[in-house]
Amino acid sequence: MHTPTVYLFLVFWASLLAGAMNAVAGGGTLVAFPSLLFAGVSPVVANATTSLGLWPSAATGGWVYRKEITTPKKVVLALVASSILGGFTGAWLLLHTPDLVFHELIPPLLLFASTLFTASSWVRRMAERTSLSRKRLAALAVLGQFGVAIYGGYFGAAMGVFMLALFSLTLGGTIHSMNGVRTWCGTAVNTTAIVVFLFGHRIDWPIAGIMAAGAIAGGVMGAMSMRRLNPLIARRVVLTVAWTMTIVYIAKMGL
Repeated sequence: MHTPTVYLFLVFWASLLAGAMNAVAGGGTLVAFPSLLFAGVSPVVANATTSLGLWPSAATGGWVYRKEITTPKKVVLALVASSILGGFTGAWLLLHTPDLVFHELIPPLLLFASTLFTASSWVRRMAERTSLSRKRLAALAVLGQFGVAIYGGYFGAAMGVFMLALFSLTLGGTIHSMNGVRTWCGTAVNTTAIVVFLFGHRIDWPIAGIMAAGAIAGGVMGAMSMRRLNPLIARRVVLTVAWTMTIVYIAKMGL
């Protein structure tokens, strides 16, 4: 199917913003995924293509934050392993979900992801009250990450928000450290899912290339400006974009 040029521009700019969002706090899929649906890409292919298209921005963030991570290396490795297993499971489930079924799941998934993003600050504040031992918290983080990775391999929107909330509860540390762990785990999930999608032949390669170009540019700009950006303003921008895209897509479906 030939995609009109105007939609390709929409995909590029959405990917640019998504790459910047992923570098700052995550949630980029909330912008990039609907742009592919607007361009007429089928839901399952759109999800698989988004995973590949935004992969460079996640990898860029992981490189930028590598020196900020204060979580023990063995815990990070366990989280990455959990991410790989969960990512494979979620991607496999997606390939075995009919387009029509996945199409019906998109509205509640988008609503859930946007709501989680909105409530993430409250979740983090509640997480600070935990009194479990470090060892048990680390185990909880690994187990929780497996569930998050299944979600990420299947859909992925706001996966970074899930992880930040989980790591706030279990790992603690600075936001830069948690972002570092988040980007490594997110990259592991997406890499595994992409391999599954490649074998499933569910990727639109031309559009994935356009997305990657935008995501790389946005990821570099987002990562470089992270420390200079007012966190409150960044959060409000992400929330505005996430809810706008969610509401517009639901309205487009006539729900």
